[in-house]
Amino acid sequence: MATSEVVMATTAEDAAALEDLRARHAEINGRLAALVESLIGAAGASLSAVHRDGADFVASTLLPLLAAENGELYAPARASGRTRLFADAALAAVTLLEVEADRFLRAEDQARAIAAAEGLRVLVAARFAAADELLVPAVAADPATSLAELVAKLPESGSGASGEVNGGAGHGHGGCSCGEHDDEVPELDVRTIPHAIRHATVFGAFDAVPSGGSMMLIAHHDPIPLLHQLQERSGGRLQVDYEERGPEAWRLRLSRV
Repeated sequence: MATSEVVMATTAEDAAALEDLRARHAEINGRLAALVESLIGAAGASLSAVHRDGADFVASTLLPLLAAENGELYAPARASGRTRLFADAALAAVTLLEVEADRFLRAEDQARAIAAAEGLRVLVAARFAAADELLVPAVAADPATSLAELVAKLPESGSGASGEVNGGAGHGHGGCSCGEHDDEVPELDVRTIPHAIRHATVFGAFDAVPSGGSMMLIAHHDPIPLLHQLQERSGGRLQVDYEERGPEAWRLRLSRV
């Protein structure tokens, strides 16, 4: 089921909960994609800061959400014949996710951090895709289960928080050693992202941008409504510089000031 298709939820509350969970997943996917790009382009102290910030996000936001979903969504879904196989497959992959997350948290150099972050991104994206398109819509359509009540038990994603890092603020994780190349601005091309989750994906990616940092947004058109939402979400700390204005693509540098 594509994210643009209508889901036959049993209540309006369940339909809203489904869209809320999809948006949370899209934000996290965007955040992890931005993390990988930032690690690739970072150097020196910037690399250490990117890794510390990413480690904090993984430990304090991603892993708690996955654990809560396992207990609140996947475990109950095993009781239904319609969703048992999906739930079993997702729960069986938990160990892989945990191992990849631990590899990232303990990464001591740039290559290992990038490899672990990309591995984690791929595993999380696959899990969320199966949840968004198969398992969660099935739960929403089950009159015996309240998806809204289950989603309400999940931890908040911490949306809107930037990835700022104090230079001396560690999180108990290993820090990456530095390379010698200049920092590069991570890019997010939203032209290939389904419209229903496009804004949430950008929100997640910009959440990873630290104070003074930037990301490059590539879109089909001038995303004015999205920029207004980002400006409000960031507390007015968004600076936009247009680097290309169509006709085939719009390229905008989004900076956190």
